[in-house]
Amino acid sequence: MTTADKGTTVVCLRPRRDFDQVEVQVPDDLDVTFFDHERSLDRIGPEVACVVLPSAGPALAPEMFSNASGLTLVQYTGAGIDRIADSVIAQLGFAVCNVPGASAPDVAAYVVVATGVLLRNVIEGDRLMKAGMFDEARARMIPAVVRGYRGLQVGVVGFGSIGHEVATSFHALGAEVMWFDPEPAATDNSGLFERVELDELLERCEVLTVHVPLLESTRGLINAAALARLRPGAVVVNAARGGIVEEAALMEALDSKHLGGVVLDVFEREPLPADSLLVAWSQRHADRVLLTPHIAGVTPEASRLLFERAWSNVHSVLVEGGEPRHRLR
Repeated sequence: MTTADKGTTVVCLRPRRDFDQVEVQVPDDLDVTFFDHERSLDRIGPEVACVVLPSAGPALAPEMFSNASGLTLVQYTGAGIDRIADSVIAQLGFAVCNVPGASAPDVAAYVVVATGVLLRNVIEGDRLMKAGMFDEARARMIPAVVRGYRGLQVGVVGFGSIGHEVATSFHALGAEVMWFDPEPAATDNSGLFERVELDELLERCEVLTVHVPLLESTRGLINAAALARLRPGAVVVNAARGGIVEEAALMEALDSKHLGGVVLDVFEREPLPADSLLVAWSQRHADRVLLTPHIAGVTPEASRLLFERAWSNVHSVLVEGGEPRHRLR
């Protein structure tokens, strides 16, 4: 039996409107059932050949796949692939594919802008201005207490397509960028950026921005010991995956005033619960903490590319019998 003979039944764990909103056509020769949320689906039946799902979101229960004997392909509509347990993948043997790089410019723009908001004391300045305190706002935004991009020491952890785009964006604004990647084969074809070991990067950088995938080897990579190596007043940005930066250690480092600011777009638990310690903590440090709901790469342009490439791969595998593109498992 060829791959093309295995069926064209697809379960999509995101609503049809997501694709309609950015005018992406779902192939009409696929039999697709859309779900507004994965909580609406208890089990994936044996007739399902492919599951399409967002990269962002909580882990899916292994029980969801207990009857998924016909599953050929799991297609993420983003770069992350950490929502299904390795044991499930190994047991069923389906291909796991992502869409790398499509949102890299948008994530880079988010990281650069969010970093600048903290470095320039924009939140505090805005708050004081809205309270009618012009002189106080001005005093908190003078050269002695703000930082610009020129000459800024930026450390990028993870140098795939997103990490490289982030480095290029900071470099274009005059920053000095160094990078580390736990993957020995990672390279910088541009030759613009210095590769260093993680400890050296931590000790030198004023901004630490994280762009590795969440793996067992990267979980807790930026822990209390790593944060302690950072220069006093450093800004930490995590727009990769929750769990790479230890949240408890991050909160303690900011509470002690060792860090100058924190940007989190991802969290150990998503959606972030209203009673999370991070919520109350961020309110206490409102001028120095930015929290956003996993949207660093969310723009119409990025979504259009991600969705088009995801559905193209699904169609190629299920209808044309092609080899899965960007297969990571």
